[in-house]
Amino acid sequence: MQEYEQKIILTIDADKQIQQGVQTALPDRPVDFKFVDSAADAVVSLMVEAPHLVIACTEMPDGDGVAMIGNMRAMSPDIPLIILIGEPTREKVMAARAARPLDILLKPPDWERLASKVKARLWIDLELLRQKEEAAQQKAAKEGQKGKEQEPPPPPPEPPKPAFVEAVPKGAEVINVNDAIAGMKIARTLVHNEVVYGDKGQVLTDQMIKQLNRMGVPEICVYTDPALKRKAEERKKALLRQASAVATQQSSAGGGKVFTKVKRTAIRVETDIIGTYKSEDENGQPYESQCNIVDISAGGCALLTAERLRKDQVVFLTFILKDMQMENLRGVVRHSMARNAKPPDFPIRSGIFFDGITERDKERLFNKVFQIERENKQAEDKLRERFGYGPKRRRSTQ
Repeated sequence: MQEYEQKIILTIDADKQIQQGVQTALPDRPVDFKFVDSAADAVVSLMVEAPHLVIACTEMPDGDGVAMIGNMRAMSPDIPLIILIGEPTREKVMAARAARPLDILLKPPDWERLASKVKARLWIDLELLRQKEEAAQQKAAKEGQKGKEQEPPPPPPEPPKPAFVEAVPKGAEVINVNDAIAGMKIARTLVHNEVVYGDKGQVLTDQMIKQLNRMGVPEICVYTDPALKRKAEERKKALLRQASAVATQQSSAGGGKVFTKVKRTAIRVETDIIGTYKSEDENGQPYESQCNIVDISAGGCALLTAERLRKDQVVFLTFILKDMQMENLRGVVRHSMARNAKPPDFPIRSGIFFDGITERDKERLFNKVFQIERENKQAEDKLRERFGYGPKRRRSTQ
């Protein structure tokens, strides 16, 4: 049995459950655990204890955890660091990435993932190292034997492999984060801006959905079933009824017709718009191509294209929504996935975040999306009134 060298791990977190979890995550390794529950003692403990690895939290009861991590990195630029975030914000994520950590995890973290990162950094698996050395020796022996024989002509060069596009798992679908509800299961590990927000197989909670909305995650890949879909539709209709009730109260109070903006940022409507987009390829060459916008909100859209788009690729969209013309609307690709399209005119689905929209265009898009949603609801109410079916009224037998 392999014997491992003892290591010192410094955990800076006031949460006792995190301290206990760190201890139980590494039962098969000799570790001298050191714990600090205040930001004031963090840098001092780093100098005194000289740990081999540090696990630090961005939320500390007595100070700024973000500033603490920056001071620790300045004092010890090369020490391995794992950062835990309890309440993610843009500033915390940017500061954590600037510290060049081994990993960034949301609290409570995936303990198996944390343990694998620590073990891979602090200990060498001698058995795995021995296997690699034997494989290298066998390869060198084969190459030496080939050198004695007559070398065959070199094979023709292989054609370039296409860029990897993450596919949607079987039985899963990509939905807008505003349509997600507690109980849905994540189909692919959710990583946004290099931060792990949820692992594959993890069940969504209301708290997780709030965090995803706060960080601007556009879409997620989840497993759904008819019951969860019905529940999501009922929640969306409840939000619209709430917005309508607020508008009615404002109208009766002021004596005029008022359209409320309550929950307007969360409204996303399905569309079938053919437009164009401009961008640059991997070599920096500009190009223009056709696209299909299948749903849209004031903050982003889902885009179907024939070409693969890269993550963080900048695109400029031009399209007509109803009677409103939008030209060169700047967006950033958040993800790109293959879809089973029949016919395969636009086989790639990408989530686009509008990062360069002006306040005027944003207000115009707000109003247009809200108008489309209201018209869809009015059309549905007319059908329900005419034919007597739907969730609000049972079909009449008279």
